[in-house]
Amino acid sequence: MNYYFLPGVGIFGGIKVGFQFAEILASLGLKVVVATPGGEAPRWFSSSAPIVDRDLALRHLTPDDVAIFSLPHDHAALRETGARLVFHCQGTDPAIDPIVADPAVIPLACWPQARDYMTSAGRNPIEVGISISDGFYYDGAPKHARRVAYMPRRGLDIAESCMASSSNLEFVPVSGMHEAEVAALMKSASYFLATSEREWFGLPALEAMAAAAVVVTVPTLGGMDYLNSGTNCVVADSADLPAALARTAHPAAAQLRARLRSGATAVASRYRISLQRTLVERALEAELRAAVSWN
Repeated sequence: MNYYFLPGVGIFGGIKVGFQFAEILASLGLKVVVATPGGEAPRWFSSSAPIVDRDLALRHLTPDDVAIFSLPHDHAALRETGARLVFHCQGTDPAIDPIVADPAVIPLACWPQARDYMTSAGRNPIEVGISISDGFYYDGAPKHARRVAYMPRRGLDIAESCMASSSNLEFVPVSGMHEAEVAALMKSASYFLATSEREWFGLPALEAMAAAAVVVTVPTLGGMDYLNSGTNCVVADSADLPAALARTAHPAAAQLRARLRSGATAVASRYRISLQRTLVERALEAELRAAVSWN
């Protein structure tokens, strides 16, 4: 059996990415369950992946099982079980260094920056990609010309500075919503303000691109794999973000906005779930095949 261990089911991108990966594996014929505390299911997005209690799964793991994990702190406990370990790398904090250095752990990379980080440490990670839920892709819904979606959990002070300098815009927080509600908001917004500095990948910005919102963002780490300032978004340091948003939203910048939207939807199209599924399927025909359980 393949178990994907998660630390919880809160509103964090890594939780959704873990469930999506488990679903893809299951769709390709593997037996896979997601292990969460108390066997709790997420309430902020829908998933078909079966769920088991994390503690119960830990107690019953055998060397014939595969334990997939993304949280660095799970490494020690899972190693003690004797199960085959697969690290689904979703971030490159130095906390992952002992995991990358452990030859008993099979590393998977979700995006190029994560791949390069592990390659520089002497490992050869298996690329399994990352994707956006289909519901985010723009479907022609009416856009509100002044609406700016933003996530207040990280970088609220930056967002507030943008509000102060662009009082003509309507700022709508993305907070505590179901994924379907977030997708609807993104598709109705003309802009997405990404204020999470040092973000590993920045999945919300990519979701906003799929929804044809103009993304104005601080620099990220892995997200620079798809963020191309002036082509599909506007990237500016936090101190310059208010001015960048104001310039981008100015009536005279209509051609720029059209170019950014076109570039954004084009790059987001490379992150369809169907494309990630094909990537994982090919990996299962090659190096990933020996890493997972087929029982």
